[in-house]
Amino acid sequence: MQGKYDFIDLSRPIHTGMPVFPAITKTFLGVYRGHKEAFSSANFTVQTNILMMSDHAGTHIDAPIHFNPDGTGIDQFPVDLAFGPAVMQDFSFKKSGDVVTLQEVKDKLEGIGVNPKDPKYILFRTGAAELYHTDKYMSYFLEIRVEAVEWMVNQGILVFGVDASTVDRDPDRSTHMFMRKKVCYHIENLANLDKLPQDRIFTLICAPLPLKDSSASPVRVVAALPRK
Repeated sequence: MQGKYDFIDLSRPIHTGMPVFPAITKTFLGVYRGHKEAFSSANFTVQTNILMMSDHAGTHIDAPIHFNPDGTGIDQFPVDLAFGPAVMQDFSFKKSGDVVTLQEVKDKLEGIGVNPKDPKYILFRTGAAELYHTDKYMSYFLEIRVEAVEWMVNQGILVFGVDASTVDRDPDRSTHMFMRKKVCYHIENLANLDKLPQDRIFTLICAPLPLKDSSASPVRVVAALPRK
């Protein structure tokens, strides 16, 4: 693929002090043993680090068990979903708390001539990304209506993602609760969606860690755009 594609990293760097919801563990990433401490008589040195974080910190993908007590963990994420065609839909013109409706999703796909059976992923630009590292970020979101998610899943689009910290609102969390009805996955805290095309399909790489029975996993998400 190298040489024929431009690659765009859609993930947030993992670091101490990264934005997380107050209810989850704060992230710590630091040196456990550095080169000075690991010096040996053979002049061989190494560095190892220690990482402590929630499975829902940073750019991560939620598993069904997150809201479904009978659901599967992220280690059961289908390998064939880790790579495939995607589209990006820009709703950053909306304001926080607004909704993305089923009809809007359909209209945008039709507008660019994409059959809904073709993509594996739909990414939604909400406008929250511009507020990352500010006090407003955690409370800025668009609600991806559950009707839209159900329709996407019925088309075979089992993964969707947002550049915000959540995909719906309290107290009902209806979009999250759809995980109790059908198996699907969603990515939160994406970055750089403004660098993606809106008018065509591109390739997405999204491979979560196989964390046994975990409700989510940090994920490196990369878009591969064919060079014109």
